[in-house]
Amino acid sequence: MKLKKQLQTLLEDKLDGELLDKLPSGYSIIGDIAVFRHINQELNDYKQDIGEIVIYADPQVNVVVEQFSTNSVYRKPQIIHLAGEKRTITKHREYDTIFNIDVSELTFSPGNKGERMFLINSVQDNEVLVDMFACIGNLSLPVIVNNPTVKCYGIEINDVAFKYLVENLKENQVEDRYFPLHGDNRSKSPTDIATRVLMGYFEIDTRQFLRAVEAIKEKGWIHYHKLVERDNIKKSKKKIQELLKTANSEIKLNDTRIVKKYSPRLSHFCFDLHVKK
Repeated sequence: MKLKKQLQTLLEDKLDGELLDKLPSGYSIIGDIAVFRHINQELNDYKQDIGEIVIYADPQVNVVVEQFSTNSVYRKPQIIHLAGEKRTITKHREYDTIFNIDVSELTFSPGNKGERMFLINSVQDNEVLVDMFACIGNLSLPVIVNNPTVKCYGIEINDVAFKYLVENLKENQVEDRYFPLHGDNRSKSPTDIATRVLMGYFEIDTRQFLRAVEAIKEKGWIHYHKLVERDNIKKSKKKIQELLKTANSEIKLNDTRIVKKYSPRLSHFCFDLHVKK
């Protein structure tokens, strides 16, 4: 039974018809923590009931929280505990990779699972990656775990995220091939070394883009992530073409794909840029 229908059945004695229609239809699972995003405020008095139903119905879940927003490049969400154990630290497993994370301190999107698989399948043997927004290894770590010939330099400015990144490298036993760099990627990103650069943050500036180009050794790929209004993809492509002109290299927009739906109006896109120096 789908979540919304299940909640409606179990809460029909507590809620009137209008509120029953406003019940959430889904949640994300990070480790053993269920994460709801923006439950309707009219259901505030019933959020604990919703959380307890999820724990009862889903054997994977021991904790239920609600996440409201993420603040700036530090990716710190606002979290409210709804039900279950009162903790926010968990281990998330995906593609043979273990991610240790505190969901009250950092965001991790299970909706990016397809992008992680895309990278695992796309990266060739002996490539060198530069992940300019590494966080806890969100995009790059599964690639390193699944291909023992690949190396990565991961840059992270957030102290908490960097701590978890280092911990995850140890957990997955890839410390000899994944090199964490703590600080601002405008100055910390290595140059003339990469076959592929990951830019998994939506609001980059021109200097960060130029550093991504500088990171490429001779030729390679930049995976540029951006939030796009679904009916304005042409406008976004035009802005990206203007950005490409700021670099002193031959850069072509090779492919565009939707990573996931982000909101009723926005989608998370990735633009694959091929760089030749």
